[in-house]
Amino acid sequence: MRIFIGLVILLFVFPGVTFGQMRVSIVKATGKLIEMQSGGTTETHLNTLTQNAINAGYKAKDIEVKFISDAEWAVIQADLNKPTAEQILAATKEKLIKDKMRKQAIDALIAEGKLTVAGELPVAIK
Repeated sequence: MRIFIGLVILLFVFPGVTFGQMRVSIVKATGKLIEMQSGGTTETHLNTLTQNAINAGYKAKDIEVKFISDAEWAVIQADLNKPTAEQILAATKEKLIKDKMRKQAIDALIAEGKLTVAGELPVAIK
């Protein structure tokens, strides 16, 4: 019963506090997520994120830590699966290389008479 009364008092004294609150550390310049943790409602919990980011090699001046809502987390989470510009460039280069290799292979088969220009096997091979 004491716990229940304590929770009720807590909710009245701190009405904005939710038990499922999340906190994040992000890179200020890019908005890139460094870390997310659930729970916690105090500055100490935010300091944990700051210290973790510093331990990972980030500079304190480059880090932003804050509590976020579920809606804010949904926005951050949607960006997590987007490819970076470097990944898009690498995939494009890989596709171009594969396409060129495929064309060279087809041209070689045509030159050897193992494939027609239309991409079919010659009558003699069928």
